[in-house]
Amino acid sequence: MEMSFHGKKYCILGLGHPLLDIQAKVSEKLLKKYVVKANGATLSGPGQIGLYEDLLANFNLTYVAGGSAQNTMRMIQWLLQDSKTISCSYLGCVGNDKSGEILLQNMEETGVQAVYEVSNALPTGVCLVLVSGSNRSLVTSLGAAAVFSLDFLREKPAWGMVKEASMYYFLGYFLVSSMDSVMAIVEHAVARRKVVCFNLGAPYVCRLFTERVDRILPYTDLVIGTGDEALAFAEAHQMKDRSLTAVAKFIAGYGWVGRPRHRLVIITQGPDPILLVSSENMLVHTIPVDPIPPENTVDTNGAGDAFAAGFISEFITSGSVEDATLAGKKAAAYILGKSGFSLGPRTEY
Repeated sequence: MEMSFHGKKYCILGLGHPLLDIQAKVSEKLLKKYVVKANGATLSGPGQIGLYEDLLANFNLTYVAGGSAQNTMRMIQWLLQDSKTISCSYLGCVGNDKSGEILLQNMEETGVQAVYEVSNALPTGVCLVLVSGSNRSLVTSLGAAAVFSLDFLREKPAWGMVKEASMYYFLGYFLVSSMDSVMAIVEHAVARRKVVCFNLGAPYVCRLFTERVDRILPYTDLVIGTGDEALAFAEAHQMKDRSLTAVAKFIAGYGWVGRPRHRLVIITQGPDPILLVSSENMLVHTIPVDPIPPENTVDTNGAGDAFAAGFISEFITSGSVEDATLAGKKAAAYILGKSGFSLGPRTEY
């Protein structure tokens, strides 16, 4: 993976589903009632009908700006807020409502340049964050987030942000709703030797949208995923060896569009060691995860988003994969100690 940052201006553009997170502490009984898997992530379906109304009537709710790519951009900017040369921007779609205004205000307060397409037909997307003990389950209603359009991307100021960026970050979720926009960006990136970072996002993306994931991989320079996502990828590809090491090597050597280059693959496993494989030598490196006392874990919502933020922010400044992985661990541990994806004073980090 090549980096082009050497002290000049460097912009990271995130693309994704801007969501308003609605958090509630719930019981395992409620998860079973609405067919929600502990620590799972799913789009709202028939099994979750009535869930939001139940939460509204019977639980104390907390509202926080969310959406995985948006979380990561916010935290990168927060981590690098003293930098005069590195900045973050973000593109997505919201509804013409108060929730969309809250998200924009939140991004502006963090210092991220956010430009939203506005839908008059659909509301801003929401993500129900159900916290049970130290686990969290996500139930998402995309709303306007699902209708981000290629036409909007091609217009000003959005395409100007694309051209200005040196690195792009998006998750598998975005492939489901906005594949045409993703393709436009990765084709631009490869033609101009820019960096593409792809996060697998969720097991269901790897399992149900395999062709889209396969289409994107040859454009990528950095791929991040969890052990569950890697296993879903292996199952979808009917791999004989479904060990995480084998999956990481398979993705690292998947092939390239345009000039051959190096791809770095990172597989996280919660408290278990992080796996890293580079296509440069196909060697597997493991980095242990420091134990986090249960009393320091508030909930796991956004820990993966934070890891990506910590890794990317350190890597673009130092170029060290090891230091970047350590920074990713630190960022994830910080968010594990927060309720939702909330960023406190930078001096406390």
